[in-house]
Amino acid sequence: MAQTLSVNANNDIYLDADGNISISYGVDAATQACAQAAKTRLGEVFLNANQGIPYEQTVWTGVPNTQQFTAALRAAFLNVPSVVEVLSLITSRNGNNLNYTAVIRTTFGGGAFSG
Repeated sequence: MAQTLSVNANNDIYLDADGNISISYGVDAATQACAQAAKTRLGEVFLNANQGIPYEQTVWTGVPNTQQFTAALRAAFLNVPSVVEVLSLITSRNGNNLNYTAVIRTTFGGGAFSG
């Protein structure tokens, strides 16, 4: 069964009602892992410098390239264990903000998330 530490809206781990570190399971763990993958910058992972989203090349330098950003997100989501398919991935630019909404299919079922 997939599991990961849960994070709140501020991306911080937190304690559950029993005072234990909160843990997500199944599809919740998979969607959370995908959201974390979207936050990982290319070169940031110490043991795998090829992992992560190329934010500098696709977003931060010049005019944001939403097609390359979308392709990088899709690849990152598909590399998350238990993710079988990205059913929908919509990226949008609103001023200086680049957002996405994704729907995935995992071995545990479907899930949606955004960032």
